[in-house]
Amino acid sequence: MNTSSAFITPHILSAPSRLAYCHIDGSRDLRLDFLRGLIMLVVITVHMEYFSLFSMIAWGRVGYVSSAEGFVALSGIVLGIVYKKRIVREGFKNSAFKLWKRAFQLYRVNIFVTLSIALLGTLSFVNIFEVTHWVPIHAKDQVYPLYPPISASWTEIIQQALLLRIGPHQFQVIGLYVGFIAISPLLLFCLHRQKTLLLIASSWSLFLINQKLHLRITGAQFEWGFPSLTWQLLFINGMAIGYHNDKILGYIVEPKNKALIVFAGLASLSFLFISLNNPNAIFWPWQTFSYIDPTYHHQIYLAWFQKTTLGLGRIVNNVAIFIVLYYTLNRYWLPINKFLGWLLIPLGQASLYVFILHVYFIILVSNTSLGEYNSFLVNTAIHASTILLIWIMVKYKVFFQIIPR
Repeated sequence: MNTSSAFITPHILSAPSRLAYCHIDGSRDLRLDFLRGLIMLVVITVHMEYFSLFSMIAWGRVGYVSSAEGFVALSGIVLGIVYKKRIVREGFKNSAFKLWKRAFQLYRVNIFVTLSIALLGTLSFVNIFEVTHWVPIHAKDQVYPLYPPISASWTEIIQQALLLRIGPHQFQVIGLYVGFIAISPLLLFCLHRQKTLLLIASSWSLFLINQKLHLRITGAQFEWGFPSLTWQLLFINGMAIGYHNDKILGYIVEPKNKALIVFAGLASLSFLFISLNNPNAIFWPWQTFSYIDPTYHHQIYLAWFQKTTLGLGRIVNNVAIFIVLYYTLNRYWLPINKFLGWLLIPLGQASLYVFILHVYFIILVSNTSLGEYNSFLVNTAIHASTILLIWIMVKYKVFFQIIPR
């Protein structure tokens, strides 16, 4: 999400290829924008649950990674980059105030989305089931309501919305982000005071403790999918990476550190192989590998790759694939940017805007008969047209004065 009009990144060593990324001091890091745009594309695809060309790639086919981990970690990285310079430029007090202002803006957005959907539900001709209920894709007979029953009073609905205890599951991670932005001045204070190691150690301690206790401290709805004491690990460590990006991101792209890239690449391929042995492959029309016994694969997943509790294997998988993608973007930026940058960079630079809009596109499509065709081609067209329509709205700044970015 945008936390500033510009990303500030340090000098990066000259790349060995004329195809490589060339950074100009004071400009945005378009590599991060590109990755955030890729995450937004995956978000749209997985939240519009149709079997298509896009979903074949997005639904766990590249390893044990999802858009949620990337969104939270990249948000932390971007915030660390931006606010390190902002503290120098404007002082810590002003920077903290802007962060709290941003947190309150995100909170208001969350309330608006939640209540606007409740209002749409009062219209008999509008179907809002897709965003007011969660149906596990592997267990269609299980339905979990995310809003109070139709008999509930508006007083109860508003109260629950203010406490972030109701809302579409496709938007839950924004509630988590509200809390992280609210505490980020404290995190920045630690980083600014050169207490990075203490901050990271505290973050990992909380994470490991919650692996045992499974606490959901806020009582908000997002805690069921994204327990904050667990998921803070990605945000806080992301902030530390962003704050020290000259050392960390710079290290990734230095030509002499190719051993890191090789290791990350091999790790990513290993995780890809394990994931392709998933006996319950979602949105995958062909038979997957069967080299790993299904029972043993299930045990591996529970021990190392669970999403809600952030298994350590999943964390390593996310780190490895980020290293590979960031290095690849840096080294082969010109052709990659020419091929996909026109689409992904605008989506990444307006990620909150995209996140908001995609919820209403889910409602729009679910009120047509398109999904009922159960056609690969039709579903691919649904995903492609939704992505392109949102891209057009970003490109022409439709409602930019109303919808935050």
